[in-house]
Amino acid sequence: MITFVLLIERGTFFGVGDLLPFWVADMDFRVAEPIIEALRERVDHGIYGYTIRQDSYYYAIIGWTKNRLGWEIEKEWIEYTPGVVPAINYAIQALCEPGDKIVIQQPVYYPFKNSILNNGCHVVNNPLVENGDHYDIDLADLEEKLKDPKVTMFILCSPHNPVSRVWTEEELRRIGELCLENNVVLISDEIHNDLVYSGNKHIMIASSDERFAMNTITCTAP
Repeated sequence: MITFVLLIERGTFFGVGDLLPFWVADMDFRVAEPIIEALRERVDHGIYGYTIRQDSYYYAIIGWTKNRLGWEIEKEWIEYTPGVVPAINYAIQALCEPGDKIVIQQPVYYPFKNSILNNGCHVVNNPLVENGDHYDIDLADLEEKLKDPKVTMFILCSPHNPVSRVWTEEELRRIGELCLENNVVLISDEIHNDLVYSGNKHIMIASSDERFAMNTITCTAP
Protein backbone atom coordinates (compact mmCIF):
# COMPACT_ATOMS: atom_id res chain seq x y z
CA MET A 1 0.00 0.00 0.00
CA ILE A 2 1.33 3.48 -0.88
CA THR A 3 1.44 6.01 1.95
CA PHE A 4 1.44 9.71 1.10
CA VAL A 5 2.97 12.33 3.37
CA LEU A 6 1.39 15.68 4.10
CA LEU A 7 2.25 18.54 1.78
CA ILE A 8 3.41 21.78 3.36
CA GLU A 9 3.96 25.25 1.93
CA ARG A 10 5.46 25.52 -1.58
CA GLY A 11 5.07 21.82 -2.20
CA THR A 12 7.98 20.80 0.01
CA PHE A 13 7.91 17.48 1.86
CA PHE A 14 9.20 17.06 5.37
CA GLY A 15 12.95 17.21 4.86
CA VAL A 16 12.73 16.23 1.19
CA GLY A 17 12.87 19.06 -1.31
CA ASP A 18 13.44 17.22 -4.61
CA LEU A 19 10.18 15.30 -4.90
CA LEU A 20 7.25 16.47 -7.01
CA PRO A 21 3.93 16.38 -5.14
CA PHE A 22 1.11 15.42 -7.49
CA TRP A 23 -1.73 16.47 -5.23
CA VAL A 24 -5.04 16.60 -7.10
CA ALA A 25 -6.05 20.08 -5.95
CA ASP A 26 -2.80 22.06 -6.22
CA MET A 27 -0.31 21.01 -8.86
CA ASP A 28 3.26 22.33 -8.88
CA PHE A 29 3.31 23.23 -12.56
CA ARG A 30 1.89 26.00 -14.73
CA VAL A 31 -1.76 25.83 -15.77
CA ALA A 32 -2.36 25.25 -19.50
CA GLU A 33 -2.30 28.45 -21.56
CA PRO A 34 -5.89 28.11 -22.90
CA ILE A 35 -7.14 28.13 -19.29
CA ILE A 36 -5.08 31.23 -18.51
CA GLU A 37 -6.39 32.97 -21.64
CA ALA A 38 -9.99 32.10 -20.80
CA LEU A 39 -9.53 33.59 -17.33
CA ARG A 40 -7.99 36.74 -18.84
CA GLU A 41 -11.04 37.15 -21.08
CA ARG A 42 -13.34 36.74 -18.12
CA VAL A 43 -11.43 39.33 -16.09
CA ASP A 44 -11.45 41.77 -19.03
CA HIS A 45 -15.22 41.48 -19.18
CA GLY A 46 -15.25 43.56 -16.02
CA ILE A 47 -18.71 42.65 -14.70
CA TYR A 48 -18.65 40.19 -11.82
CA GLY A 49 -22.28 39.96 -10.75
CA TYR A 50 -24.38 36.85 -10.30
CA THR A 51 -23.91 34.20 -12.96
CA ILE A 52 -26.36 31.72 -14.44
CA ARG A 53 -25.83 28.30 -15.91
CA GLN A 54 -26.60 28.66 -19.59
CA ASP A 55 -27.78 25.82 -21.81
CA SER A 56 -24.18 25.33 -23.00
CA TYR A 57 -23.27 24.25 -19.46
CA TYR A 58 -25.81 21.45 -19.53
CA TYR A 59 -25.06 20.46 -23.12
CA ALA A 60 -21.37 20.11 -22.26
CA ILE A 61 -22.24 17.67 -19.46
CA ILE A 62 -24.74 15.78 -21.62
CA GLY A 63 -22.31 15.52 -24.55
CA TRP A 64 -19.37 14.44 -22.38
CA THR A 65 -21.43 11.78 -20.61
CA LYS A 66 -22.71 10.39 -23.91
CA ASN A 67 -19.41 10.48 -25.81
CA ARG A 68 -17.11 9.30 -23.05
CA LEU A 69 -19.39 7.08 -20.96
CA GLY A 70 -22.12 5.97 -23.35
CA TRP A 71 -25.05 7.25 -21.30
CA GLU A 72 -27.65 9.61 -22.73
CA ILE A 73 -28.94 11.86 -19.98
CA GLU A 74 -31.49 14.67 -19.95
CA LYS A 75 -31.02 18.28 -18.87
CA GLU A 76 -33.81 17.89 -16.31
CA TRP A 77 -31.84 15.15 -14.53
CA ILE A 78 -28.93 17.47 -13.71
CA GLU A 79 -28.72 19.34 -10.42
CA TYR A 80 -25.87 21.71 -9.61
CA THR A 81 -24.11 21.54 -6.22
CA PRO A 82 -20.89 23.15 -4.92
CA GLY A 83 -19.20 19.74 -5.02
CA VAL A 84 -19.63 16.00 -4.57
CA VAL A 85 -19.23 16.08 -0.78
CA PRO A 86 -21.97 18.72 -0.36
CA ALA A 87 -24.13 16.68 -2.73
CA ILE A 88 -23.75 13.60 -0.52
CA ASN A 89 -24.67 15.65 2.54
CA TYR A 90 -27.74 17.07 0.78
CA ALA A 91 -28.83 13.57 -0.24
CA ILE A 92 -28.51 12.28 3.32
CA GLN A 93 -30.46 15.25 4.68
CA ALA A 94 -33.20 14.83 2.05
CA LEU A 95 -33.59 11.06 2.04
CA CYS A 96 -32.56 9.79 5.48
CA GLU A 97 -33.75 10.32 9.03
CA PRO A 98 -31.46 10.77 12.04
CA GLY A 99 -30.66 7.31 13.34
CA ASP A 100 -30.76 5.66 9.91
CA LYS A 101 -27.86 3.45 8.88
CA ILE A 102 -25.78 4.10 5.77
CA VAL A 103 -23.41 1.58 4.19
CA ILE A 104 -19.93 2.49 2.94
CA GLN A 105 -17.00 0.33 1.81
CA GLN A 106 -13.87 1.11 3.78
CA PRO A 107 -11.10 1.90 3.19
CA VAL A 108 -12.82 4.77 1.40
CA TYR A 109 -12.66 8.54 1.01
CA TYR A 110 -13.01 9.83 4.58
CA PRO A 111 -15.71 12.51 3.97
CA PHE A 112 -18.23 9.69 3.39
CA LYS A 113 -18.03 8.71 7.05
CA ASN A 114 -18.03 12.32 8.22
CA SER A 115 -21.09 13.14 6.13
CA ILE A 116 -23.00 10.27 7.69
CA LEU A 117 -22.05 11.09 11.27
CA ASN A 118 -22.52 14.84 10.88
CA ASN A 119 -26.11 14.25 9.80
CA GLY A 120 -27.01 12.05 12.76
CA CYS A 121 -26.84 8.71 10.97
CA HIS A 122 -24.84 5.55 11.69
CA VAL A 123 -21.99 4.12 9.62
CA VAL A 124 -22.23 0.49 8.50
CA ASN A 125 -19.03 -0.81 6.94
CA ASN A 126 -18.98 -3.39 4.16
CA PRO A 127 -15.18 -3.73 4.21
CA LEU A 128 -13.39 -4.35 0.96
CA VAL A 129 -11.39 -7.59 0.86
CA GLU A 130 -7.71 -7.51 -0.06
CA ASN A 131 -7.09 -10.12 -2.73
CA GLY A 132 -3.46 -10.24 -3.79
CA ASP A 133 -2.76 -7.05 -5.72
CA HIS A 134 -6.31 -5.69 -5.64
CA TYR A 135 -9.46 -5.38 -3.53
CA ASP A 136 -12.82 -7.10 -4.04
CA ILE A 137 -16.32 -6.44 -2.72
CA ASP A 138 -17.60 -8.86 -0.11
CA LEU A 139 -20.98 -9.27 -1.76
CA ALA A 140 -22.26 -11.78 0.78
CA ASP A 141 -21.53 -9.35 3.60
CA LEU A 142 -23.10 -6.51 1.62
CA GLU A 143 -26.25 -8.55 1.08
CA GLU A 144 -26.61 -9.23 4.80
CA LYS A 145 -26.07 -5.60 5.78
CA LEU A 146 -28.51 -4.22 3.22
CA LYS A 147 -31.21 -6.49 4.66
CA ASP A 148 -31.22 -4.45 7.87
CA PRO A 149 -34.42 -2.32 7.69
CA LYS A 150 -32.57 0.56 9.35
CA VAL A 151 -30.19 0.74 6.36
CA THR A 152 -31.68 3.31 3.99
CA MET A 153 -28.70 4.35 1.85
CA PHE A 154 -25.53 2.93 0.32
CA ILE A 155 -22.69 5.22 -0.81
CA LEU A 156 -20.68 3.63 -3.61
CA CYS A 157 -17.29 4.97 -4.73
CA SER A 158 -16.81 4.14 -8.40
CA PRO A 159 -14.01 4.02 -9.43
CA HIS A 160 -12.96 3.47 -5.86
CA ASN A 161 -10.84 5.96 -3.94
CA PRO A 162 -8.31 5.00 -2.63
CA VAL A 163 -8.03 1.35 -3.70
CA SER A 164 -8.27 2.22 -7.42
CA ARG A 165 -10.68 -0.52 -8.41
CA VAL A 166 -12.79 -0.05 -11.52
CA TRP A 167 -15.83 -2.14 -10.71
CA THR A 168 -16.97 -4.67 -13.28
CA GLU A 169 -20.42 -4.67 -14.83
CA GLU A 170 -21.21 -7.88 -12.93
CA GLU A 171 -20.27 -6.28 -9.61
CA LEU A 172 -22.27 -3.14 -10.36
CA ARG A 173 -25.35 -5.08 -11.41
CA ARG A 174 -25.26 -7.11 -8.21
CA ILE A 175 -25.01 -3.91 -6.16
CA GLY A 176 -27.93 -2.39 -8.07
CA GLU A 177 -30.10 -5.46 -7.58
CA LEU A 178 -29.34 -5.68 -3.85
CA CYS A 179 -30.26 -2.02 -3.34
CA LEU A 180 -33.54 -2.51 -5.18
CA GLU A 181 -34.39 -5.68 -3.30
CA ASN A 182 -33.90 -3.94 0.05
CA ASN A 183 -35.32 -0.52 -0.82
CA VAL A 184 -31.94 1.15 -0.27
CA VAL A 185 -31.13 4.38 -2.12
CA LEU A 186 -27.80 4.29 -3.96
CA ILE A 187 -25.48 7.30 -4.00
CA SER A 188 -22.72 6.72 -6.56
CA ASP A 189 -19.67 8.96 -6.35
CA GLU A 190 -18.21 8.74 -9.86
CA ILE A 191 -15.99 11.82 -9.80
CA HIS A 192 -12.98 9.79 -10.95
CA ASN A 193 -14.70 8.27 -13.97
CA ASP A 194 -12.20 9.82 -16.42
CA LEU A 195 -9.13 8.59 -14.52
CA VAL A 196 -9.18 5.00 -15.77
CA TYR A 197 -6.20 3.15 -17.20
CA SER A 198 -6.48 1.51 -20.62
CA GLY A 199 -7.70 -2.04 -20.37
CA ASN A 200 -10.42 -0.97 -17.95
CA LYS A 201 -13.83 0.52 -18.67
CA HIS A 202 -15.79 2.66 -16.26
CA ILE A 203 -19.51 1.90 -16.26
CA MET A 204 -21.92 4.38 -14.72
CA ILE A 205 -24.13 2.15 -12.62
CA ALA A 206 -27.26 4.13 -13.43
CA SER A 207 -26.64 3.62 -17.15
CA SER A 208 -26.65 -0.17 -16.91
CA ASP A 209 -30.34 -0.55 -16.03
CA GLU A 210 -33.26 1.87 -16.06
CA ARG A 211 -34.37 0.47 -12.69
CA PHE A 212 -31.00 1.36 -11.20
CA ALA A 213 -31.21 4.86 -12.68
CA MET A 214 -34.51 5.45 -10.85
CA ASN A 215 -32.86 4.48 -7.57
CA THR A 216 -29.50 6.21 -7.96
CA ILE A 217 -28.05 9.67 -7.43
CA THR A 218 -24.89 9.88 -9.53
CA CYS A 219 -22.30 12.46 -8.43
CA THR A 220 -19.71 13.73 -10.92
CA ALA A 221 -17.56 16.83 -11.41
CA PRO A 222 -15.09 18.18 -13.98
